[in-house]
Amino acid sequence: MTPHRPLRVLICSDAKNEADDQFAIAHALLTPRFAIQGLIAGHFGLSGSVDQSLTEMQHIAALMKRAAQFPIVKGAETELSTDGRPSAGSRLIIDTARSTDSRPLFVLCMGTLTDVATALRQAPDITSRMTAIWVGGGRYPHGSNEANLHRDRLAANEVFASAVPLWQIPSQAYKTMLAPIAELRLRVAPAGPLGRYLYTQLVNFANAHVTDKTWINSECWVLGDSAAVGVLLDEQKGNYAAHTPPFFNADCSYDMVKWQNRRPIRIYHQLNTRMILADCYAKLALQA
Repeated sequence: MTPHRPLRVLICSDAKNEADDQFAIAHALLTPRFAIQGLIAGHFGLSGSVDQSLTEMQHIAALMKRAAQFPIVKGAETELSTDGRPSAGSRLIIDTARSTDSRPLFVLCMGTLTDVATALRQAPDITSRMTAIWVGGGRYPHGSNEANLHRDRLAANEVFASAVPLWQIPSQAYKTMLAPIAELRLRVAPAGPLGRYLYTQLVNFANAHVTDKTWINSECWVLGDSAAVGVLLDEQKGNYAAHTPPFFNADCSYDMVKWQNRRPIRIYHQLNTRMILADCYAKLALQA
């Protein structure tokens, strides 16, 4: 089927942090409607983590024979600084947003909001020229110390306080993206070199961290970052509502009063997980 209403997509991801970003990146690259504008490697709180994310993105693009089709660049090395030092990632966001291309631009954020916040600091004029989709933040209404938030709370607060159109997929929604390991072995592992890599790197990560990450479950995995892809496949209008943006306190809890006069944001309270995962599995099988 010919892509209908194509969308420009930039992906910001801490791709080597765990094992779900890889599925989301591959899913986005396999979606005909998405005109991928580039990949931005994000940090995840460890020295050298941006380089790890960059290498992982390059590997996935190479497996898909798409490494030369769009830029793959490094984002900020650490959390947002007071002077908002630019990165190759923030410059790519600015240049893409300022393009004369009239197709809507979506920035999928599967990690911290560091590079988006930096880009908005450097170029406030791009605020109306893009929509940010962020997988992050704790459960509503109170919030919690969620990883993508606490690794750069300052960046999150700046993006949420800005006027940029924003769709948030908090933990209460993205944690429902449960994929059974048995189904991944049955449907993803046989899907050519790409499917085999996605499955193998997940199993290897789980085996390597089963003693130090108590949340690892040998029966299922949360493919949470695929939620950002899923809400672009279909907006799922019954699954979100417009709300006042929260201010993130020092403990990452939500203050829902401080910014009550700012523009509303879209907050997803649930997802059509069956549609999202089925689409991912089918596209992996078709590309194989």
